[in-house]
Amino acid sequence: MALQLALRNAPRINAANILKTGRLTSLKTYATIVGAQRTAIANSLNIAKSVKPFTRTIALSSPRLSAAGGNHTTLWTLERVVSLALLGVIPAAFLVPSQTLDALMAVSLVLHSHWGIEAMITDYVRPAIVGNVLPKVSHASLLLLSMATLGGLFYLIYNDIGIAKSVKKLWAVKAA
Repeated sequence: MALQLALRNAPRINAANILKTGRLTSLKTYATIVGAQRTAIANSLNIAKSVKPFTRTIALSSPRLSAAGGNHTTLWTLERVVSLALLGVIPAAFLVPSQTLDALMAVSLVLHSHWGIEAMITDYVRPAIVGNVLPKVSHASLLLLSMATLGGLFYLIYNDIGIAKSVKKLWAVKAA
């Protein structure tokens, strides 16, 4: 903005125009005017160089955010905690079937699967290789798939016999 103002007003404050009109009384005044103009233009250019354009980026995954310089140790730790919790939640849900343990198992399984597939999409569906549209479509599809899976598992838990009992029945059919 400062550069625009300096360029718009350049004919009015130009030292050559002052010389033509005869308003300049000495060479020292001319040097002062030229020096002031140079300083004003240099300051305008410095301001223009320091201004960064406003861009809005929409990141759909944690690896994209980590590329922006964020600290994602918490997310990494949470992923490992969920993976370790699955080692206890799955056997507990089968030993003591209940809606609470089934719901905990459903959320843990969907989170674990979502983060794993998201990492694969981020690694292999890169914008530099496949363009800008396909990664966004892949991430959106994964999000919809994860929500539909969690919704289906909750429906099975609260409107049917539950996940653990369903798997037990499936195993019983296979054994007979």
